Amino acid sequence: MTGKLSLILGFHAHIFPSAANEEFEELYRTCLSPFISVLNRYPKIPAVLHYSGSLFDRLEQKKPELFLLIKDMAARKQIELLGGGYYEPILSLIPPVDRIGQVEMLTTYIRQNFGRKPQGCMLSHSGWEQSLAGVLPACGMAYTFLSEEQFTAAHCRGEDLFGPVYTEEQGKLLVVFPVFSSLARMGTEGVYNVLLGEDNFSSGLLLGEEERKLITVFPVFPKENAEEKIRSFFDELIQTDRSRDLSLELTTPGRVYRNSTSLPKVYFFSSGDSSCPQPRSFLTQYPETNGLYARIYYVQNLINQLRGDKSRKRSAREELWKAQGAETLIHTNNRDVRRYAHKAILAAERIIREKNFKPSLLTFDFDLDRIEEYLFQDKNINCYVRTRGAAVFELDYLPRGWNYLDSFTGANTGSGRIDRRCAFMDMLLPGEFVPPADSSSGVYSFPGPEPFPSDGRFCGNEEYRLLSAERAKLRASFVLPVRKGVPFGSIEIQKTYSLEKNTLYLSYRLSNKGEEKTIFCFVPRFDLALAGERILFRKSQGEEETSADRKGEKRRVMSLEEQGARGGASLSVSFQSPCDLYYAGLEELGANRNLCFLPIFQVFLNPGYNWENRITLGVCRA
Repeated sequence: MTGKLSLILGFHAHIFPSAANEEFEELYRTCLSPFISVLNRYPKIPAVLHYSGSLFDRLEQKKPELFLLIKDMAARKQIELLGGGYYEPILSLIPPVDRIGQVEMLTTYIRQNFGRKPQGCMLSHSGWEQSLAGVLPACGMAYTFLSEEQFTAAHCRGEDLFGPVYTEEQGKLLVVFPVFSSLARMGTEGVYNVLLGEDNFSSGLLLGEEERKLITVFPVFPKENAEEKIRSFFDELIQTDRSRDLSLELTTPGRVYRNSTSLPKVYFFSSGDSSCPQPRSFLTQYPETNGLYARIYYVQNLINQLRGDKSRKRSAREELWKAQGAETLIHTNNRDVRRYAHKAILAAERIIREKNFKPSLLTFDFDLDRIEEYLFQDKNINCYVRTRGAAVFELDYLPRGWNYLDSFTGANTGSGRIDRRCAFMDMLLPGEFVPPADSSSGVYSFPGPEPFPSDGRFCGNEEYRLLSAERAKLRASFVLPVRKGVPFGSIEIQKTYSLEKNTLYLSYRLSNKGEEKTIFCFVPRFDLALAGERILFRKSQGEEETSADRKGEKRRVMSLEEQGARGGASLSVSFQSPCDLYYAGLEELGANRNLCFLPIFQVFLNPGYNWENRITLGVCRA
């Protein structure tokens, strides 16, 4: 290999704000400290560094010696610091004002702590949409990075793969560097072999006598013996730099950008990296992801409506930013990540409600499905009800920052519609119904949409019609009319929700509109994410018993209440008349705090008669 080759060596790291100290210590020991400490001993090797704002926060608090070393290396221009979203969001998925706000927040942090304003930025998971070409220059960013796959998808060939290009949006220009993620996956030895021309990848890198090409790589260093491997890699770079066959220049994107003149123009398609190939696909794949995404935009609209209190508006917006990290949308199956996001969203709502808040019943498309839902809200409670199943799909207690319906469902694999877990998914089942038990574990298999007993009726997927809405009283009634040709189709269900003083009331009225007596089990299934260590059950006779065992079993109860809950509040559920209650952990999560409850009421209805009951959910401070 002859000619001239420029190499940009980069390093990226991030930690989610709620990550445990043990996770941070592991990252520090295996990644952060080895790279920075070794690089510091090679002052002639420049590098570009991208840390998220949440990682900088943790370093400044926990490892000030490394923080100061980075500051010193930036001062002598060995390290170029990159900007981006403070909490590592996928910028294309958050509101436009938050894109600018998060980038400017990290820019301000770097300028104040390291004395230099970043010129370029990194995009989380290479999440790209062409509109960012207009947003990033407005934030003071001159360049960014996308993967070689994104360059190839944009029909870049030959020379365009080995150097920066520029793109445009509404008159704003942005320079884009290709990052060779395939080299990063090879590790340090793979990168070195490419530089020497000893790898298949280098067939596109053959240089003529006067040619100059550039590659950018963010190598993935091994966790074991990381310091030794990095030092060996740097030694090889120095040796290659002295080679007569190849003129190797170690540089930074800032230097390349300042010296770039004529560049090819490229428009890129919306995409991401291998761990996040198309960010918006997560919104259709996981219902919980779409729910969090929709909640972020709804709260953003509330923040935009604040007038005359810039400090409160800013505080609410910064709380919301904490929920916008890429983990929120990519790792929705992670319970801790999801609950941290809910907590941040609810903290923003609390700030909005500090002054002049009035309880209300709102109608809006809260989950972006083109169908309006109903929000019952007072100072401390949010209760979201949809017309499909007339079910509650989110129940928030703001002082604790907790969503009691935060139970993960799973991915939509394309075989059918995957629904969010909800409360009060009504079922009509044959009399004397008992959930079938798994013979191997003894845990009951609770019925849901699929599979569902052919001799029963699952009303959770049926559309209820709004009967009445009393907005001043925070009360709304829904009705499921009779339906011919289905089991128990002669039964009409009327549900009335009302919210008052931290308590949600749900009244049921079942009517037999047929001509024959009907005997069935009415089962208003509800799933809950509880924080308590125990559940206290109350029987119809007033007796009490405490259970720490959450495997499926049957109890005759009038109410249940969580105990030992963190955060100073506990949830209780009570029934107007006693029921047989089955409950079990949700096995998909492997976490017994997410429970499914099956209250079973035996109902006997003659033609023209009604059956009524009421369920009460209350949240009280412990």
